Amino acid sequence: MLVAFGPFRVGADGPYRAATRMVTTADGGQNMQRHFNQGDLLFRQGDASDFVLRVDSGSVEILREVGNSAIVLGCVFVGQFVGAKGVIEARPRNATARAITEVEAEQFSVLEFFQHVSADPTMAAELMLSTSMRLREIEDKLANDLARAAIGENCELLPIQSTAGPLRLELAADSIALRERIGAQLIKVDEFPFLVGRRPWPGEEVPTLIPNLLLDDRKPFRISRQHFVIASVHDGFIVRDLDSSLGTSVNGESIGPHFRTDFAKLEPGRNRIVAGGSDSEFVFTALVS
Repeated sequence: MLVAFGPFRVGADGPYRAATRMVTTADGGQNMQRHFNQGDLLFRQGDASDFVLRVDSGSVEILREVGNSAIVLGCVFVGQFVGAKGVIEARPRNATARAITEVEAEQFSVLEFFQHVSADPTMAAELMLSTSMRLREIEDKLANDLARAAIGENCELLPIQSTAGPLRLELAADSIALRERIGAQLIKVDEFPFLVGRRPWPGEEVPTLIPNLLLDDRKPFRISRQHFVIASVHDGFIVRDLDSSLGTSVNGESIGPHFRTDFAKLEPGRNRIVAGGSDSEFVFTALVS
C-alpha cells in the first residue's frame, strides 16, 4: 500500500535521487521501500552507516573510490543486503554502492536490521561464524605475540597449521599477468591456513604472519598485504577475505567487508578466485579433488 513519496535524504555531495514509499506488510507494520534508477547512488564512501538495504529487484555494484577513479569490487544481487558491515561495525561506509539497473530495495534502520538478524537463523549463523573467525585470528595473533616475547624477537614464528583431510587442493594462476609472477605450475596446498598477500614495499610494515604465497604488485595496489586465506573445514575448504581494501570473489560471489559475507566455500572441481576487484589481474584457479 502506497502512502507517501518523496526524496529520501541529501548527502554531502548532493541528493541521492531515490523515490521512497512506505508499504504496509501483512502483519500491519510498515516497511520503507526505495526505488533507484540506473546509475543512482545508494550511498557513498565516507557516509554514515545509518541504514541497510536489501535488494528486492535489480543489481548493485560496489566501488572503492581512489582519487578521481573508482574500482569495481563486485556486485550485490536480489535477496542480498547492502551496507550491513558498516552498520555491524559502527563505522562509516568504506565503499560506494551504485545501481547497475533499476533497483527496488527495502530499507532497514539499524534497529530494524538487528531485529531481522535475530529472527533469521541462517543469517545469524553466518554473522556468528564470521565473528568467530575474526576472534580466532585475534587469538592467534596474541599467541604469536606472547611467543615472541618469550623466545626473543629474532626467532621466526610460524602459524599453527593443520593438515587437510582426504580432499586435495591445488592453486594455479589463471591470467597471463599472474603466471608471469608465480609461474604456470600447480601449487599444492597441504598446510592450512594458507595465506595469500602482497609483498610489502620498502618502508611498509611487515605483517606478523608472512603469507604462504607472496605476490608482487605495483601502485595503486590491488592486493593487500594479507588479502585472503584458505582454511580447511570438516567438509572441504573455504576462502575468507581478510578485510582487504578491494575484496575477493569466489566463483562470481563477492566476499569481503563490503558484501553480505567475507567467506565462501570452494566446490569440488574447478573454482575461480579473483583478488583485488572484478577486473583484477590476480586471478586463480583452485582445484579441489
